[in-house]
Amino acid sequence: MTCPRCQVSLDGSPDACPECGLRLRRNVSGVMKTSAVLIASGSESGFYRSVQEVPEPLRTRLEQTTTGENAGTILIADRAGKQRLTEAYARREATAKAALAAPTPEIPAADGILRAPWLKWAALFLVLALTAIMAAIFGVRW
Repeated sequence: MTCPRCQVSLDGSPDACPECGLRLRRNVSGVMKTSAVLIASGSESGFYRSVQEVPEPLRTRLEQTTTGENAGTILIADRAGKQRLTEAYARREATAKAALAAPTPEIPAADGILRAPWLKWAALFLVLALTAIMAAIFGVRW
């Protein structure tokens, strides 16, 4: 037997995995998977056991609408699946919040004077103009 969480091979019949501590259940009697498809289109509605059971014209419309740009995903899960989805969603939300809270890295300045923004050009022009004015006031010859 192997642990479903950490995939360690288990000897005998332990109550918990020695590696990750997962409690192992032994009295599972069986699992029954079922599916149901309820389709309502216009005034028609139908309940089917599988998509293959849906009549061909309706199945074609179903396939067209589920692959279109307005299509969405429907997910149906039992309690254990709901718990796993909730945990995965919480991890995703925490990661997104952490990414938003993290400071944005500074974009390095572009190399070369030709890539400088207009503010740098304005500052350069101001310095050159002040230098020319000072040279004119004090009579500096170049």
